[in-house]
Amino acid sequence: MNERWIDLAVSRLGIGELAAEAVWRDLVAAYGADGRFYHNLSHIEHALNVAEQLRVVAVDFTAVQLALWFHDVVYDPRRSDNEAQSAAYAERVLRPLGVPAALLAKVRSLILATKSHEAPDDDPDVRVMLDADLAILSAPPEQYDAYAQAIRQEYSFVPDEAYRVGRTAVLQTFLARSPFYFTEWMRERGGDTAVYQNLSREILAGGFMD
Repeated sequence: MNERWIDLAVSRLGIGELAAEAVWRDLVAAYGADGRFYHNLSHIEHALNVAEQLRVVAVDFTAVQLALWFHDVVYDPRRSDNEAQSAAYAERVLRPLGVPAALLAKVRSLILATKSHEAPDDDPDVRVMLDADLAILSAPPEQYDAYAQAIRQEYSFVPDEAYRVGRTAVLQTFLARSPFYFTEWMRERGGDTAVYQNLSREILAGGFMD
């Protein structure tokens, strides 16, 4: 992951290597903080890998990559402004390093889109961003169950019944989406079917996967 970040920062954006390494260390610290059972660098790596498969759809793939790197850098399950805080963090870090304002604005809009997970028809970059971010929902059952368990751990401060109610509401909102994924690539590989199966199974389990 270090080489992947350095390639983007140095080769694509022209950031100095020492500065890029400093940003990397801060990203590692943020994503490795206590309580990060799912929203960590493994999630970022998975999302980036999926995004690579979707890059032909994107218009500004550099913006998508940057947004994925930073979209969960601020994460506190007790707060409702993580997306805005993450977008602000990205701008605060990248602007002094010479990243163009237009690119920063695009990155900000992509990160903020992960709050509602709704994609406008005229923005393919948002569609790639959101499908990559939620690709875990179409994972094989064992991988999905590990994800669901990790989310529960991140919300360990919530009593069981309250968690069941809240989690079920979120899952039902996702189930109501048809199609679920915004890109044809995800749909053609059975993504929607896998999502509906995984979410339905978790709802039946009351949000607690063994």
